[in-house]
Amino acid sequence: MFLLALLGCPVDETGVQPTEYADCDPIRYRMCGLPFPSSFYLRDDSTSPTGVRVHLGATTIPATQQGDLSYQPEPTLWNELDGFSPMGPMLTEFPGMADQNLVGHDNIPASVADGSSTVLIDWDTGERVAHFAELDYSGNAAEGSRMLFIRPVLPLHYGHRYVVGIRGLVDGDGGAIAASDGFAALRDGTATEDWNIEGRRELYEEIFGRLEADGWSRAETLLAWDFTVKSAEAVAGRGEWMRDDAYTRVGASGPPYAITSVEEYAVEENEHTWKRVYGTMTVPLYTEEDGPGTLLTRDSAGMPSYNGDTTVPFTIVVPRVAQTSTEPLKLLQYGHGLLGAQDEVHAGYLAEVADRHGYLVFATDWTGMKEEDTDEITLMILQDLSRFPMIAERSLQGFVEFHAALWMMKGAMSTDAALQGMAPIDTSEVYYYGNSQGAILGGAYIALSKDIERATLGVGGMPYSILLSRSSDFTPFFGLFQSVYDDQRDLAFWMAILQQAWDPGEAGGYGRLVNESPLDGVPAKQVLVQDAVGDAQVTTLGAQNMARAYGGVIVNPALRSVYGVAEVEGPYTGSALAEFEHGAPEVPYNNTPPDDNYDTHEDTRRAWAAQEQMAHFFATGEIVHYCEGVCDCTTGACDAPAE
Repeated sequence: MFLLALLGCPVDETGVQPTEYADCDPIRYRMCGLPFPSSFYLRDDSTSPTGVRVHLGATTIPATQQGDLSYQPEPTLWNELDGFSPMGPMLTEFPGMADQNLVGHDNIPASVADGSSTVLIDWDTGERVAHFAELDYSGNAAEGSRMLFIRPVLPLHYGHRYVVGIRGLVDGDGGAIAASDGFAALRDGTATEDWNIEGRRELYEEIFGRLEADGWSRAETLLAWDFTVKSAEAVAGRGEWMRDDAYTRVGASGPPYAITSVEEYAVEENEHTWKRVYGTMTVPLYTEEDGPGTLLTRDSAGMPSYNGDTTVPFTIVVPRVAQTSTEPLKLLQYGHGLLGAQDEVHAGYLAEVADRHGYLVFATDWTGMKEEDTDEITLMILQDLSRFPMIAERSLQGFVEFHAALWMMKGAMSTDAALQGMAPIDTSEVYYYGNSQGAILGGAYIALSKDIERATLGVGGMPYSILLSRSSDFTPFFGLFQSVYDDQRDLAFWMAILQQAWDPGEAGGYGRLVNESPLDGVPAKQVLVQDAVGDAQVTTLGAQNMARAYGGVIVNPALRSVYGVAEVEGPYTGSALAEFEHGAPEVPYNNTPPDDNYDTHEDTRRAWAAQEQMAHFFATGEIVHYCEGVCDCTTGACDAPAE
């Protein structure tokens, strides 16, 4: 399937000398690396689960543009992978292209209809895959020079091969776009002297055959290519190994820990929190350094290895009800927001929910995406984007620390003196609740967890590659990218390629592993996804991706219909999407952040109906609609009933 000719091979029947393929695919129009992802950047590898390995060339990734400080990012860490992201975008360009004839995110069903200008086909099953297509409006791209993103709205299947086809595009004057010279040579059978084209004619006969079987005319095809999705092992293998190795080292009682302080509060000081317990735990370390900006250790097989221990702070919040209740407290693990810290667990709304429903809430920092990582992430963008995978790899260390905190709470901490003289602790199950980044990373963490079966993911989404340019939070980081790249096409390429490295550390890589095809020894999850319409920080398009990936439904009455998410009567047992309206102005249609938009990001977690829905879900597994009618919180529909 993937042709790799070696130097010195005989001249083939075209008369062209076989060579190694170049760093840039000649079917592109201008920019190296396109179209992406593509089998042009794969090589056969019998040792990988998919049978292939990524092979980006030394200059495939665009060099930065900082004058004397310019550098060429190296593809080494990307070339470890055995395929491409299950939720990353497909990316290409058509000079002069206008955004007419594209199937947008408001008309996803048209992407699998016969007349679509774009098609994404699962080669292994023949099924068309739902998606949407959009031009890149982020940054400073000039009209007619915008890159084209094709975004799947469901995770692609691990290890499957896919083919992309594009047709019927027009320029700003309504004129037909022409195919690139390189692609036209493959499509039309025009002979060349370029082995990068001649060496792939057999492959392209297969591609055109697959498209024609789906009703496409070869002659009308402007561009087509194929690629293979990475394996589940490539996404989760390191995280699984680290989890299991850590467990063998700390055991069922959890890691060694020390209580550093206990703060008690009178009712007049804190109505809903009785005390906060602070401490540190000793957790196995799997990164090269014990600090920001590091990568995982690697053995000869590319797997992590134990590198001593690290000290990790934790916080436990004991609700006021623990003083008087005889009912066992339920364990709730909390994940904080973007580059934040565990002190988010002190929020008043969360204390009130914990007190109302008897949750013992505990938290640690998201190592890899916490406050102290900010400076190193900034320096990485400015100085060496080759190290971008450090974000996901240090996040895997963060997952180990979350596992360890959970084991500690179920184990030795449940009988610690600091938690005695109060309601007993129910250690039979642990619930997970994360907001924003806590939901984005939480989707990966719960897929790896053997202990969590129910999770609420608030105002999150996946994958990061669709969230970033639509987020007001990303604006300063986008400015950093712009300081090293003045060509918006290069930035668009990074928005695609970064997803390949980020998959192991965020929900986008794990979509089908949460409850459709769980990892070995991991229970299938029930997930409640709660979002806020008009969210300026995490686009609801990402939350909808989560709901589809998890097989979620909407319990009636629905605020609005969402493609691929069935509307059912409640109560419903399973996974679900619950959307809440808070009166935000409409967000931009394209991939840009809201401009001075009212931000609803904090509103859903504070809505009584959302809180009660979550509590009922944790207690019973049922999704129940708690709003008065549709969840339009501007009308009071999300408020607690009057007593």
